[in-house]
Amino acid sequence: MIDRVKTASLLATAAMIICPASAASAQEVAGESSAASSGGLEEIVVTARKREESMQDVPASISALSAGELDRRFDSDVRDFADSSPNIVIDDTQQGPGGVAAVYIRGIGVADVEKSVDPAVGVVFDDVYIGQSSGSLLKAIDIDRVEVLRGPQGTLFGRNATGGVINLARSRPTYDLTGKARLTYGRFDTWKIEGVASTGLSDNVAVKVSGAYEKSDGYIYNSFQDQPGQRSKFYALAAALLFEPTDNLDIQLSYDHQKTKQDPPQLLAVNRPTDLFCVAYAQCSPSPGVPTSGDRYVSVSDGRLERNATFKLDMAIAKATYDLGSDMQVDYILGWLKTDEEINQDFDAGPQTLYHTDRPARWRQTTNELRLTKGGSGPLTFVLGAYLWDSRYTINLKNYIGFAGPPLLTSAQDVTQTNKSWAIYGEADYEIFDKLTLTVGARYTKDKKSSIVNDLPVLIYGTTVEANPIATVPGSIVMADPVKESWKKFTPRVSLRYELTDEAMVYALWSRGYRGGGFNGRPATLGAATIPYDPETLDNYEAGFKTEFAGGRVRLNGAAFLMKYKDMQQDLDVPAPGTSTGRENRTINASSAEFKGVELDLTARLFDGFTLSGNMGYLDAKYKDFFGDIYSTGTPVDASFLKIRRAPKWTWSLGGIYEAAIGNNASAWIAGDVHYIGGHEITFLNNPNLRNSGQYLVDASINARFNQTTVSLFGKNLANEKGWTIGYDVQGVWSYAAPRPRRTWGVAVTQAF
Repeated sequence: MIDRVKTASLLATAAMIICPASAASAQEVAGESSAASSGGLEEIVVTARKREESMQDVPASISALSAGELDRRFDSDVRDFADSSPNIVIDDTQQGPGGVAAVYIRGIGVADVEKSVDPAVGVVFDDVYIGQSSGSLLKAIDIDRVEVLRGPQGTLFGRNATGGVINLARSRPTYDLTGKARLTYGRFDTWKIEGVASTGLSDNVAVKVSGAYEKSDGYIYNSFQDQPGQRSKFYALAAALLFEPTDNLDIQLSYDHQKTKQDPPQLLAVNRPTDLFCVAYAQCSPSPGVPTSGDRYVSVSDGRLERNATFKLDMAIAKATYDLGSDMQVDYILGWLKTDEEINQDFDAGPQTLYHTDRPARWRQTTNELRLTKGGSGPLTFVLGAYLWDSRYTINLKNYIGFAGPPLLTSAQDVTQTNKSWAIYGEADYEIFDKLTLTVGARYTKDKKSSIVNDLPVLIYGTTVEANPIATVPGSIVMADPVKESWKKFTPRVSLRYELTDEAMVYALWSRGYRGGGFNGRPATLGAATIPYDPETLDNYEAGFKTEFAGGRVRLNGAAFLMKYKDMQQDLDVPAPGTSTGRENRTINASSAEFKGVELDLTARLFDGFTLSGNMGYLDAKYKDFFGDIYSTGTPVDASFLKIRRAPKWTWSLGGIYEAAIGNNASAWIAGDVHYIGGHEITFLNNPNLRNSGQYLVDASINARFNQTTVSLFGKNLANEKGWTIGYDVQGVWSYAAPRPRRTWGVAVTQAF
């Protein structure tokens, strides 16, 4: 342990010496703007409040990455944005093909693959909310801007944004021929090619196309089958059209298609001496927190490795903007998204057929949003809107339960859930007097959900081959009609902003977040299938400041917050005696919880060509009152002693970038960052086998640009920190987990035009 800490500290120090970089942006490189050329930092424009404005003017906690900054990073998907903001943890839980995002802001989020569980952090892509964890990792192709909004965003972004929002935006098509292409080769035989190009077709029509292809052997080896255990292929194609028929009307259309084909994600068994799988089948971990294989990156799973897990995503977006004049405009956004996935996964993570699942799933969502915005210099600015949501989710779950030999038992369950929701919202800024601005907003939301669950007969074959069952047991859940429930909520927001100077302001904020109730998507009993869990609400009390000084060379923002939870939703994976699987996945409500903390964001141009940046977050998250049936015994107990998952006390990042000219039309830069995630629980019941200690994630790159060609050498997780991204403890039976990606490196060539 001491050696590990020393290694991480040395690497962190080294990274800082070479000017580490996570938050340093190209916008802060000399010559990119008038501000930058004069030695100051470039203004960051965000759309966190559904309209363009300077980040420094927004009375809320926001971190942002610009197009220039993103161009200098080597982000593969949403996970790589975590170092840009304090108090955020983003993992790929590896519970399905295409990635299943666990996005937590200020200790609030969801890590479950089940789509009946609404996300607690909203991922918004080109103004369209992504309503599921599967597929919300979103590959970083043609991303033009990233905004991380911390704290509940119940007014403008609505339900299921209790923790915050990650807002992603792509570039508009251009009338001039522009574009770039990048070829990357990295460790684990990873190849990636991606590109984007845009051009005008006429005076008022422009198009943009983008695409990507990636293949990899992955960072896990399957020793039982003696082959790479995480092979994957991914491709994406997208097209966008910009049509401006008049000076006042702007129409944008886009279509995206993505497909992933991979081996089922490799889960690793972490069994205690007392677990059934250890006692009965000798699947015993050599020590606490160490997988059965003895190495976090070696799998012994007997699941099929034939790239038979697939994930497909199709998305269409239409946006029309009409300029009414007088700083007013009307926007209409239509979004449509569908995903289809197939996977047969080994959840016992061992060389016997003990517990496997086959779970083809389909998701469909349609959104409509209409809003009226008034911008300008005031004294009154506002946004008014209406929102419609419609989604449908189906899964055909099949469980295979063996005993390292016959008999093989199979059970199947069909689930269909729908959600129809509508909302109206508004938010306005009013300049009470010079330098003092009041913001008032509110949203009214109504949700209506339905669910129908039917168990198919349980078949006992007496062999590991599914043929001629020797016994049949009726399913325990039979529903002729779906159950329905509806909820409604009013979520207000009030803030005051006072401008101390032209470069400094302070603000105070109260906001409320709301996440709708629902029905369990993997019920073990009829009661669990038909009785809904309640919505959750969160009140956020926040005070902060935003400043620029030293001639615009230093930007320092900070905030302190207190968030009070009511009916906090928690997803459980617990024993369920008498059921076919012996386990139950369900959502319950904790009575109350409290989150408080402090956040700081810093960007400083210390001298021309060198920018230092960093952030720090402190979080104290605790249940205040939690009395519930957490062990599925039928008897509620006091559960307030549990630690809240994915809520590290400390997170911080420190990075920088140094760039210098090396000749005519040539430059070079060195970049790197250290991102620290404090120790935290990843299981609801705080399994000590599946607890993450503090981790130092070190990234660095060396780059040279000649005219419009850039050659880069980069590394990620250079300290080779080990940790779990997900873990489940089926008490008394077995535990399993997925590991964090290993150290990797690569070379990239980027050609711009």
